[in-house]
Amino acid sequence: MRLIISVLYLIAVFSPGECGNILVWPTRGSHWINLKIILEKLIDRGYNVTVLVPNPSPFMDTKESDRFSYQHFSVSMAAQDMHDFLKELVHFSAYESDKLNLLQYQIKFYELAFKHQDMAFLYCDGILKSPELMDKLRNGKFSIVLSDPHFPCSDIVAEELSIPLVYTFHFTNTYIVERKCGQMPSPPSFVPAAMTKLTDKMSFRERIKNMLFYLTQDIFSIVMWNRMDNYYTEYFDPPMGQDICM
Repeated sequence: MRLIISVLYLIAVFSPGECGNILVWPTRGSHWINLKIILEKLIDRGYNVTVLVPNPSPFMDTKESDRFSYQHFSVSMAAQDMHDFLKELVHFSAYESDKLNLLQYQIKFYELAFKHQDMAFLYCDGILKSPELMDKLRNGKFSIVLSDPHFPCSDIVAEELSIPLVYTFHFTNTYIVERKCGQMPSPPSFVPAAMTKLTDKMSFRERIKNMLFYLTQDIFSIVMWNRMDNYYTEYFDPPMGQDICM
């Protein structure tokens, strides 16, 4: 009996496996760099990877690698507008944020965040409201949708294609998603929030600043996710928004 069990176990272990097709939701910048490392490992293991890329796209060079398949979709936004937004975001993060007080920082951050969300909605429209593209994706025999939640709507496509959705995180400001959805412990008096440039050795004044930053981001997330709910009502009833905690 032990011999039979051993033989069956070996058959199960060494039986041929079939790698699936992975659909990758569009992203950019450091989020794409983080995602690309994962995709290259999946390709090494035999998976086929198709990356959705907006057209125009000043952020991704679709000729840099023949290992990926690229599926372009149209966005009603000029490439220069995308480039200008990214330039403004990088300039704010690298040069302006240190010179602003907490209130000025939050006002500028909210302005950029709303611009980013509006751009993300254009990405959603370019994919979800293109019958030709959606039909092509349905016929693509994809096994999963892989996404960084930095850009929304990947859950809608996964639902439309009736396939699983897998998230991979770079990070979110003050780890808002990781804390509220992943239950990641992050006491604001000890853990410096992402984007504050604080270290694990904070003065009392810096701890107060860090806690206020956490609080404002928590309030901000409610506003942003309510905007998501308004968009998601077209596809889900009742509305569920970008509820990645589900």
